[in-house]
Amino acid sequence: MKKHNLFIIFLGTMISLFSLQSCKDDENSPIDKDGKAPGQVFNVVVENMPGAALITYSLPSDDDLLYVIAEYKNKHGKVFDFRASYYTNKIKVEGFGDTDEYTVNLYAVDRSENKSAPLAIKINPLEPQVQLTAKSLNVQPDFGGMSFTFKNETKADLAFIVITTDVDGEEMVAETFYTARDSAKYAIRGYAAEPRLFGIVVRDKWDNLSDTLYQNLTPVYEVKLNKSLFRPIVFPNDADATHWDGSLEYMWNDIVNDKAAHTGNDASTTPKHISFDLGVGAKLSRINLKTIPDDKHWFNDVSPRFYEIWGSLNPDPSGSFDSWTKLVSIENVKPSGLSIGTITEDDRAAGRNGDDADIPIEMPKVRYLRIVCTKNWSGNTNMCISEITIWGDDN
Repeated sequence: MKKHNLFIIFLGTMISLFSLQSCKDDENSPIDKDGKAPGQVFNVVVENMPGAALITYSLPSDDDLLYVIAEYKNKHGKVFDFRASYYTNKIKVEGFGDTDEYTVNLYAVDRSENKSAPLAIKINPLEPQVQLTAKSLNVQPDFGGMSFTFKNETKADLAFIVITTDVDGEEMVAETFYTARDSAKYAIRGYAAEPRLFGIVVRDKWDNLSDTLYQNLTPVYEVKLNKSLFRPIVFPNDADATHWDGSLEYMWNDIVNDKAAHTGNDASTTPKHISFDLGVGAKLSRINLKTIPDDKHWFNDVSPRFYEIWGSLNPDPSGSFDSWTKLVSIENVKPSGLSIGTITEDDRAAGRNGDDADIPIEMPKVRYLRIVCTKNWSGNTNMCISEITIWGDDN
């Protein structure tokens, strides 16, 4: 019995060693190994594109052909390579930051990793999106800073680096915005209403940079509105905000807790609205709104998910919307995107921060505000709001 056991152990050890050696050979070496390089691609056609080129070609007839490499070096000496399998006859080369002529080398590669001789071709990319977007920038003064719009027709991944000066007059990065949207408006705030230098640089994912667009701008004056002046006002068609011991006044007591303006929990899908008086006429610049701060209400329950802020200087006593202007539409976005009832720490952080909404600078001066909930996280139109903070020009 002992001899049989020893033989089985010896045989198992030999099989394991053989298997390990075979795996190592498989991992480190091509299945087919030879020293013969494949032929070059041929019949090359180049279609120049914004910041890129689409290269079409015919493949060599080698039976063990695996893929094709397109390789080039940019102005900073960085080498980029792009690969396409033998199942296709085209390859897209990207990352060019200008319209200069570039040399791209094409290599055919076989299963033994043998590379063909390079086939050098010339391309002249069209103007890249990073430069087109920089030309489309429209910068203007805004409340507490500046705002800008842009166009990004190809929806490229771009970064907008906003520069301003510090107390010593030295340039510094104030904020960076990342987007792949085709157009948008971004604002940077927190500056006094006095002349200031701003600059914007556009960068793409290949680290190509636009020239810096500089402008001297004077931010529009803004201040946080005095909450002690806020007063509740209830029009005939407003929702009752006193459910669950709620009150409109809880929205401006500077305490974020379970005390809130609460319109109930009925199943109605008809939009509900509540109103209040700011106590002063003002051109509003931005609003922050917070719901009840706990896992039951963040991105859940009757916290508003889709809602609107309306304003008026002289509202109709009947509650009609005829004398009101919609200032902004807001969506309460859950960072994790997880289903209702499942919440992450990122979600909680977003819940604590609340919803920030910029009011377009072209909106009129208002004194009365109306919050309209069109859908909450439960699918009806009730809302619970623990705190609202408002900035604007009250001069």
